[in-house]
Amino acid sequence: MVLLSQIALGQEFSFNMYFEDAAGNKDTLTIGYDLNGTDTIDPEFGEINIISVPLDASLDVRISNEWNNRLYHNIPGTFHTKKQIIKKQECGGYYTINSIDVFTDNWPVFVYWDSTLFADTCLNGSLFTSVMPGGWWDTGGFIEVFQTNSSSSFTPNYPDYDDYYGYITDNNDTIDVFWQTFADSTIFMVGMEEAINNEIRIFPNPTSDKMMIDLINQDQRIENIRVFDIHGRIRPVKRIKNEIDFSSEANGLYFIYLQLTNGKILVQKVLKKNAH
Repeated sequence: MVLLSQIALGQEFSFNMYFEDAAGNKDTLTIGYDLNGTDTIDPEFGEINIISVPLDASLDVRISNEWNNRLYHNIPGTFHTKKQIIKKQECGGYYTINSIDVFTDNWPVFVYWDSTLFADTCLNGSLFTSVMPGGWWDTGGFIEVFQTNSSSSFTPNYPDYDDYYGYITDNNDTIDVFWQTFADSTIFMVGMEEAINNEIRIFPNPTSDKMMIDLINQDQRIENIRVFDIHGRIRPVKRIKNEIDFSSEANGLYFIYLQLTNGKILVQKVLKKNAH
């Protein structure tokens, strides 16, 4: 009864993102977090699955799992929503909602929010971006930190950005994909570098179960390993020395964060994909 009462009072934190395209068409998303939130549809927070509702021909902005499902599993999405409350994570990391899908022919699109909501030290790195979160901020693309400004404008991702951050619907509509991430300022960690061949080797990549980490410089040792999914959640993968076991994880993209004994932090993007 206590739990149900807490849920009925509403989510712990939420805010609105107001979108307007160049023709003046408008749409709104509500995004937030709560200890009882999930990355699917939670009716107790007022989330509604509108996947069966046709796209608005002028401007339609939705949160969905279409991009992830189509890219990594070759299947359509299972939900679309205008509101998503995800599970709250500990302060000091980052966590991301499912992708924000934008459909319009009238670019650029303008977006507005209340920047005063992000002054808290656990939220001062929260951002809206065209780059899939995971530490890959040196790849270019659009990034806007919510605390810094209260509005911005952005242009389409697809197909100019390597046709990776967008998808084509079954009705042949082009959807551009963006992300919103809750984070503190450590999301832009100084000294984090992409793992390259002369530093380490991680193989096989993709993997269906186990993955090995091979340090090229034998003078160094791995001090700490953390594995994150695309929503920024730490995954409880098993590790034996320099071997990581992905066999219990779902297919998809993951990020391996490696801290070496010299203090250097490397990040490697890996793919879990079951063999056919």
